[in-house]
Formats: sequence, C-alpha cells, structure tokens
Amino acid sequence: MWWRLKVPHGKCAPLAWCAHAHEHDSCATSRETWNLRITFSSTNAGPSTNETACVLAAAVVVPPVVVAPAVVVAPAVVVGHDEGMPVNPMLGVPGFPDCVRANPHLELSIEQAADDLVCTQKVAPQEAIKIACVGDSITAGVHSSGGNHTYPGQLQILLDKVHGVGKYSVTNLGACGSTMLKKGDSPYWKRSQFSGLKQGKWDIVVIMLGTNDAKDPGSHGPNNWQHDCGGPDRTSLSGCSYAEDYKSMIEFVRTLGTSSAGPKIYAQIPPPLMAKNAYGMNQTVINSVYPKLIPMIQKANNVLGPIDVYTGMGGLPDWTSKFPAACALDTSKTFPPCAWYCDKQSCDQCHPDDDGYTQMAQIVAHGLGLDKAKDVVV
Repeated sequence: MWWRLKVPHGKCAPLAWCAHAHEHDSCATSRETWNLRITFSSTNAGPSTNETACVLAAAVVVPPVVVAPAVVVAPAVVVGHDEGMPVNPMLGVPGFPDCVRANPHLELSIEQAADDLVCTQKVAPQEAIKIACVGDSITAGVHSSGGNHTYPGQLQILLDKVHGVGKYSVTNLGACGSTMLKKGDSPYWKRSQFSGLKQGKWDIVVIMLGTNDAKDPGSHGPNNWQHDCGGPDRTSLSGCSYAEDYKSMIEFVRTLGTSSAGPKIYAQIPPPLMAKNAYGMNQTVINSVYPKLIPMIQKANNVLGPIDVYTGMGGLPDWTSKFPAACALDTSKTFPPCAWYCDKQSCDQCHPDDDGYTQMAQIVAHGLGLDKAKDVVV
C-alpha cells in the first residue's frame, strides 16, 4: 500500500505518522502504535502548489512485539511505555529525544528500540551555554506533532529569539515511561538518555521526573509509588524513597559541569494530571504531593527553582473541586487550561498538545531567568 501526503515544501522528513494517511493531510492526529517499515521519497508537486509529495511505502505492518528473526537483542529495561502512545517512526519509540538508533535496520519492539537508542549532547558552538532537559515522556514530547514542538525544542526557539542563535544549546533527554525511583518499573538511571546525560558536560540541568513514579496499583499501574513521603497533608522527606533517589540524581549531576563548580541544577514540579488513573498514575500524588515535596527536595539539596510547571500548566491547590473530570475538546470553555492538553491535534490527560508544550517552554525559560533579553546567564 502506498500513501501520499502533502506537506510544506522541504518538510518531507516525518514529524509524526498515521496509519490512515488517506484520511488526513498530516499525521498529527494519529494515535496508533504499530511499527511500520517506511521509506520516503520526494517528488516535486509542481509550482502551482509549492509542496513536496512525501510517499510512504508501508508494505509491512508489524505489531510492536515482533522482533526480527535471528537477531539477538539484550533484555529490555524499558517497561514503562504505555499502549496508545504515538510512535516516532525514526526512532521506533514515543517522543522526540535527541537520540538516534544504533541499529535502525532492525525491526524491534518499542521497549527494545528504546534500549537501542544512542543519546548525545547536541552539537553546538564551544562557547554556547549547554542545557540538559532531563525528564520522561513529557520532556520527550509525546503527543506533540514532533520536531521542535517539544518543550525543549520550543525552549531552544525562544532562547534563540531572545538571546541570538548559538548562545544556548538545549538537549532533549526525555525518556518515555522513566522514573526517578531506582526501583521503579523503568528507572531513568538505566535508560539511554541517562547515558547521554552522563557523557555530556553541562552548564544548566533541569530535572522533571516524577510523573511515572506516581504510578501505583490503586490507580491500575505498577507498584512504583511507595506512599512513604507523608501524603498530601503531612508531606515529608523522612523515609521518602523518591526524595532519596532525587538526592542521588542531584549529587551525580553535580559532577557533570563544564567547570569544577558544576552545572546549575533546577528542580521542576511536573504538570498536573488532568484525569484520575490516567496511565495508571495517582492523581493525588502528582497534583497534591509533588507541589509540596519537590520544593522541599530543592531546598534540602541546595539546588535552584523549583520551576513550577504544575501551576503554570493550570494546576491548582484546590484542583479536586476545580478540575473537570477530564479534559475534552469542549472543556476549555469552562476550564481554559484544558486547551493545553486537548485540541484537534491531540487530546491527552497527561501529555500536553503543541500549544501546551509552547506554554511549558515559556514557563521553563522564565524559571531559568532567560525569557528576557539580557547578558548571557551561566
């Protein structure tokens, strides 16, 4: 089967894909997770349209659990990817981190493809201020339309506009499904993005992990959150396994600076979860515990921030009475922040849409003190 997609001239490289291309002019609305064997070619569509016709050859549709015969693949440590997430066909995983596949010719499951990633610091001028965005699928940009529509991508655009191209270089090290917890179902510590982090030298590192840590059996998820941080009313660092592993991450990141002083480290409070039990996540942990716990972690470990993505993306202290049951296309009329999660491009209760990721980039730029023109900050 051949599918022909009309896209702006010069944009033949896919930002997203769809299994029913004949129904859409772009692939931004697809939510299916099959792996496709895809080839691309470009032909001039003619001067009247000034478009490029991208031709997708999808001769074989392969379920994501199929592994190419006679290929030996190391056991996957990635188990946190959820069915239903759109897959980046260039990487074989959800999201758009700054990674490439070590073996792009192999047909691997999502989990195996994630282990096959090679993630590195973006190439940049030597004098550029290097920023690492550490995180999960929200950092990776799942449910964005891809390319530079992730929050790190939008942050790069904003910094280029305000400070000039080449002053800052932002690397996306988001790992879909990853946890801060070392004993979580998919620890960031074991992911390819962590390898990219530790191999780089950084001036600024922003950390936003926790959304997947909040999964628990009571929310129909894995047993990640141990409910050992005091809960929303008595939030405490004492005996809190998440806080201990966050401290370990901070101590490690301190060794990765471009100078002996180490990088500036910013803790970030994740965005709100807009519906109960979405992706097996505990909504109370994300919306009530983290806004109290992460500032405690930030202060106890003497790092910067916290950058309050939670409030900036519509989170409220009294969310239980103010949030809709879930965001939908029409709920933004009564609860405007839903527009950052749900539009015709994407509608998800955890991951923002393109507009939401742009909003998030503005929040982070402001938290870094880089949203206005001034001397370069290091």
